[in-house]
Amino acid sequence: MRFASFLFVKLNPAFKNLLSNEKIALKQELENLVASRQDELFLRTYSLSGLRADYDALFWLLACDVDTIQRVWGQISTTGVGKHLELRKSFVGIYNLEHASKKDQDDSCVPRHLFGKYKYMLLHPLVRSHTWNEISEAERQKFLSERQEALSKYPSVLEHFFCSCGLDDQEHIVVRESNNMEDLAMASRDLREQRIKMFTQVDTPYLFCVGRDLRDILDSIG
Repeated sequence: MRFASFLFVKLNPAFKNLLSNEKIALKQELENLVASRQDELFLRTYSLSGLRADYDALFWLLACDVDTIQRVWGQISTTGVGKHLELRKSFVGIYNLEHASKKDQDDSCVPRHLFGKYKYMLLHPLVRSHTWNEISEAERQKFLSERQEALSKYPSVLEHFFCSCGLDDQEHIVVRESNNMEDLAMASRDLREQRIKMFTQVDTPYLFCVGRDLRDILDSIG
């Protein structure tokens, strides 16, 4: 199993009032830290600037243990411009590597070729209704198969499920990635029309993110 944390942040407006050279130095300090931690865990950054009013960026961290995630995030939030990033929303979940195909797995602690492969990402929480557990296993499998068939029409879209049961408010975190934004949107639309949706209690907010280098994100927001 691998532990994942999705951390949505907003830049404190006071940062923009700093002197230009001071802002550059603070950005570089955080950028250097993030680059130096890439060997310890999976760490990707995404922009939400111009897409959401409540968040500017997403830090996606994934590691073999919770301690690594907490330690690295503690360093990020106290280094350079990281001190000016306000944590506004977070999700935590576990990924079971048994769900990944053998070709996508490697010998490292974190399967770096499995996640963050594409530019666009859509993330949302998922909570099933109680009636989902009341139907038979055969019925549940039928609904899941219908859903998978709908998703298979979009081979450019990669989907991951992270289990949050007992760890966070939602049951699962659903992550879909693609380099084709239209396919990502259409696949999500078609999935919402499947019969399995009648067993969904919560599946919002839908958070659309664009993968970008940290420096590009920081320059665009401050």
